[in-house]
Amino acid sequence: MRNQSGAPALGLDFGTTNSSIAIVDGSGPARVVPLPGRDGATTGHWRTVLCFEPASDEGPMRSSAGAPAIERFAASEGSARLLQSIKSHLASASFVDTVIFGRKFRVEDLIATYLRALRASSPIDLGNKLVVGRPVRYWGADTQADDDRAVARMRSALALAGFDEITFAYEPVAAAHAYAARLDHDEVVLIADFGGGTSDFSVVEVGPRKGANVLSNSGVGLAGDAFDSRVVDAVIAPALGKGSRYRVEMSGLAPVPSWLYNNLRRWHHLSLLKSGETTRLLARIIDGAVDRHGIEQLIHVIDDDLGLPLHGAVEATKVALSNTGDTAFAFDRPGVRIAAPVTRAGFDGWIAPELEAIDAAVDEALAAAGVETGAIDRVFATGGSSLVPAVRATLAARFGAERIVGGEELTSVAAGLAEMAARL
Repeated sequence: MRNQSGAPALGLDFGTTNSSIAIVDGSGPARVVPLPGRDGATTGHWRTVLCFEPASDEGPMRSSAGAPAIERFAASEGSARLLQSIKSHLASASFVDTVIFGRKFRVEDLIATYLRALRASSPIDLGNKLVVGRPVRYWGADTQADDDRAVARMRSALALAGFDEITFAYEPVAAAHAYAARLDHDEVVLIADFGGGTSDFSVVEVGPRKGANVLSNSGVGLAGDAFDSRVVDAVIAPALGKGSRYRVEMSGLAPVPSWLYNNLRRWHHLSLLKSGETTRLLARIIDGAVDRHGIEQLIHVIDDDLGLPLHGAVEATKVALSNTGDTAFAFDRPGVRIAAPVTRAGFDGWIAPELEAIDAAVDEALAAAGVETGAIDRVFATGGSSLVPAVRATLAARFGAERIVGGEELTSVAAGLAEMAARL
């Protein structure tokens, strides 16, 4: 099915952690557009990351995105700069721009750089028209003005990348369309979309007769990144000197500033610590550090831009905890070695506040729809963080495990957006 213009219908899921694009062109249901992956393979999604390499004798500053960016960063031996979770800056009034190798970038510029790379890597012409997903509530959006700012910035970034006919759609509603495409009967469904930065919920009547009739939406600005931050707080930060002190001339002992670790707990803030001001501060701290080894490790993490491999270690720990009750966090790089036991029970306790907030958002969605828990036929759980056992358990405790379904957690939103585009 094509849209009314006759062009292929496109849906873009620009996520905090992963991004993908899907198409409906008359040859069947929505399908994900393949993108370059590792070692010459293709993949249905890219990590939402950017790599910037400094200018050299060979040419000007170079940028790359997605899977190629990860490969370029790994090959740079620390000379490149990696940016992650750039979507999380969209709502922030305080984030105006950042400087990368002497060049100033707004958040719109960064996202446009990523989208241009996505366009160039696509095997099909993406044109200038598409349906784009958005969370019910952007990460960090405390007011309607914050949310409006995020939408305006995203629209500007899309225009800079050559997309000027844009329709925004809630990500859980898009997931509802993807789920509806597989049904031969009508259902009342709670769509639970757990991303990297937000968790969004919609109560939707779906099926071949109803299509997708949205009854309510709700959302909360936390999900996978917030889970990661709990691992950082409990395992990584203490090994990097959190809670320690350093000697200050004439003043005795002073605490190592906590804001260093507040930045560390968000991957997209880690690169912001790589500044002259932070370098000078850490030089003063390490001269009198009680936990000199921990501070030395922190300096290595910042100087060597170890956010990506640290994130990989956290992800590996979460995956292991999905399959077993006990595992070990392990990270070993030159200058930084962290090893600690982690239990599923411990992890579940760390993320308990997030689980409570998620449960409250489900309450809000049901109340806004005027639907009781027992009236929900299925809960369609999608997004990478839906695979966390504690998240599934939270849903199962309310709705029963037999009503929880999932599948294609990283690409269902893009497929649903393309299905929506086909109906425009």
